[in-house]
Amino acid sequence: MVSNTIAPEELIRKAVIEVAQLPENELLLVIEMVGELKKQRAQPNREKAAALVAQAKIRATETNSLSRVDLMQQFSDVLKEIRAEAIAKGTALDGELEDG
Repeated sequence: MVSNTIAPEELIRKAVIEVAQLPENELLLVIEMVGELKKQRAQPNREKAAALVAQAKIRATETNSLSRVDLMQQFSDVLKEIRAEAIAKGTALDGELEDG
């Protein structure tokens, strides 16, 4: 495994030199491996998205019987909690949250 102390530019340069010296049949393998790595990176996002959708459906079912006023109050409360957490972490945007 390559050390994490190599600068990104140097790492890219080294990878390009190594790959450029490979025979054609091995270049095809490299391309296939890169494709597999891309698929592996994309898969967790699909799984997370599916989990979020499932969670949203459950939450929609739970709040189905609430009035619009109650839903909007819950939404406002959650926004205030998120903002308070962001302020505590120092990641809140400047300015006040506008009530609409």
